[in-house]
Amino acid sequence: MLKKAPDALDRKIIRLLTEDGRMPVGEIARRSGITAPTVRGRVKSMEESGLLKISGLIDPCRHQQFTTAIIGLNVETHGEIDRLLQDLADMEGVVWAAVVTGRYDILMKVAVSGGMDDLYKMTSNDLARLGTIVRSETFVVMKSINDWLRLPDNAEDPES
Repeated sequence: MLKKAPDALDRKIIRLLTEDGRMPVGEIARRSGITAPTVRGRVKSMEESGLLKISGLIDPCRHQQFTTAIIGLNVETHGEIDRLLQDLADMEGVVWAAVVTGRYDILMKVAVSGGMDDLYKMTSNDLARLGTIVRSETFVVMKSINDWLRLPDNAEDPES
């Protein structure tokens, strides 16, 4: 499905939701100069088309149980880079993965809750199982600013 580019009004709504993802529809409408039903319709349309996703995000630097890293990969995919990218994105602990230009073919960000042991397992075992990675380089994130991300799937529930 071809996604339409967000127009100026969509971008305004997105900016307001970026400021506060729980901003009431009425407040968005007031600050945008439009009606609440228009806001609801625009948000629903952007969500359905995949242009917008509203979710809770955490600052991993404030959650000491997470180790985050950026991993650069050089791969030999034989024309199947989209499949590999999807396989990487589906791995537990992967925050995002992207095909890039430059020194690496793919960059990915990971957040693991088991410290260096989990990061080692991911880079030594899990990535190796994919079989198409020629070389990798891992950069552990020591500190970051404006690095909001979803709670990783592998985050342990303190209630368990």
